Amino acid sequence: MIKISELYIYPVKSLAGIKVNSTKLTQLGFNNDRRWMIIDKNDKFMSQREFAHMATIKTAFKNNQLVLSHQDSQMIVPDSNHNKKIRVTIWKDSIPASHVSEDVDIWLSNILNTHCRLVYMENDDNRQIDKDFAPLNHFVSFADGYPILVISQASMDDLNDRLPIPVDINRFRPNMVVTGTSAFAEDQWQELSINNIDLKAVKTCARCIMPSINQESGKQDQLNMLATLNKFRKIDNKIKFGQNLIYKDVNQINNHIISCGDLVNLRNV
Repeated sequence: MIKISELYIYPVKSLAGIKVNSTKLTQLGFNNDRRWMIIDKNDKFMSQREFAHMATIKTAFKNNQLVLSHQDSQMIVPDSNHNKKIRVTIWKDSIPASHVSEDVDIWLSNILNTHCRLVYMENDDNRQIDKDFAPLNHFVSFADGYPILVISQASMDDLNDRLPIPVDINRFRPNMVVTGTSAFAEDQWQELSINNIDLKAVKTCARCIMPSINQESGKQDQLNMLATLNKFRKIDNKIKFGQNLIYKDVNQINNHIISCGDLVNLRNV
C-alpha cells in the first residue's frame, strides 16, 4: 500500500518550510503554500538559487498569522488586505500581487543584504499553470510551476545509498512524501486519488542547484550529490527527481483535507 508519510508547506517561496500532519487543499495547492514571495528591486522573484541564505529564514503560523524568524530576530507578517498591487515576475509569468509591509521589507533586506520586498498572492491574482500540462483556469501559487510535488521515500533512500554522506529530503522541498513504492516509481504515475480527490501526474521535476544547499546552514555543500544525480537521473538533458501533480478537476476541491497516513490509490491509464 502506498501511504503519505510526510507533508510540507512553504509559505514564502524559498524560505524554510513547515512539516505538517495534515493540510487543507485549495485550488492553488496546499493551504498557505507559497502564497508569499520575496522580490528584488526589479520586482522579480528571488530564490535560493542566487540567495542560498534564504533557507535560514524560518516560517511559522501563530494565531493564523505568518511569523518569520532568523536567529534571535522575529517578524510578524501583517495582512496584505487593500495594500498596493504591483506587477511581479516569476519565471515567464507576469502577474499582480499585493505588497505586504515596508517593515517586513526592511527586516528581510537586512538579513539578505540586498534590497527586497515581500508580496502576497491574493485569491484573485490568477497564475495559469503551463497550458501544455493543465487545462485553462487551473492556477498555481508562487511555486515554480505546479501545485503539488511528490517524492517517494524509496527514491530518497536510493539516492542516499549512493552518497558518502546522506542528505535530508528537505533539500528537494517536496509537498508530499510517500512510502510503499519502489525507487522512482513516481516517474511512471499517471492518475491517482487521495481521499477521493483525483490528481494527475504531469511532469517529472527538473532540478537546479537547490538540492545542493543545506537547508539549515544556507550553504551549498553537496555538489557531489548533483554529480551523482547527473550519472543516473539525467533524463532529456536534465536531472529529474520527483513528480509534479495537478488536480484532475479543480472544481472538485472544496476544503478537502489530506493527512499523513492517507492511502494513495494509483489509476494508471
